[in-house]
Amino acid sequence: MKSLETLQNEPATFSIGKAFSDGWEWVSKNMGFYILGGIVVVAIGFVAGLVPFIGGLVNSLILSPCFAASAIYITWRISKNIPWTDFGDIFKGFNYGVPVVISSVIQGLATGVVILAFFFRYLPQVEDIYHIITDPTKIYDTQALQAVVSPFRNTETLVLFLGMVAAILVLSLLWTFKYHFIVVYNLEAWPAMEMSRKITSRNILPLIGLFVLLGLLVAVSALLCGIGLLFTLPLSITAVYSAFAQITGCDEEEAQFDFEQEQQH
Repeated sequence: MKSLETLQNEPATFSIGKAFSDGWEWVSKNMGFYILGGIVVVAIGFVAGLVPFIGGLVNSLILSPCFAASAIYITWRISKNIPWTDFGDIFKGFNYGVPVVISSVIQGLATGVVILAFFFRYLPQVEDIYHIITDPTKIYDTQALQAVVSPFRNTETLVLFLGMVAAILVLSLLWTFKYHFIVVYNLEAWPAMEMSRKITSRNILPLIGLFVLLGLLVAVSALLCGIGLLFTLPLSITAVYSAFAQITGCDEEEAQFDFEQEQQH
């Protein structure tokens, strides 16, 4: 496993083909656990989402990030030929809960700033829309609604909206490996996000290619009554981990798992 100093000073990249090959190899060896784990995670998220007000927040900032960390932990071990024998490993990500949640909050705030920057330009129109939809006497006034919505229907708005979406995607891309660094390198939230930014910024095009292909694969699999997602979503997780492993060498023979360190979590 490469040191943090090496990763910062010696650029490294990855093969998209190998990412898919590794990802499928790891998933196919543990298909039952991956599918069952996905079902359990979705079920937990669904139940949590039923809680009014805070359910969605808990899902997005705690449950989903921690389960993502669990998937990385599991795939890391599998990549070094450590069998997945304990289904309870799907909860291992909660051992890294503090830095994982903090990094999620930081990314959420950054994304919120980008969205607010877009809507700040249209603050008066947004305020007018709010007043109309909250006023029972005006909510069915189509002319009033059209009047406040019309400023959004122009080229400038489209360009700004696309810029907002692009900025959010760039943030997500730069912080792709934040959980990986938290789990594998035992980093705190911001150092993990900074390391992710440094290595992803050198691999923007390969990462875009990887995510485009994974997105297409997931979209096609979703058309089959969603059943295909049971296979393509685990593959997405393992393929992205393979990209990380190729860059960092964290699955090499000398990168032995430190069980004593893991116990401290």
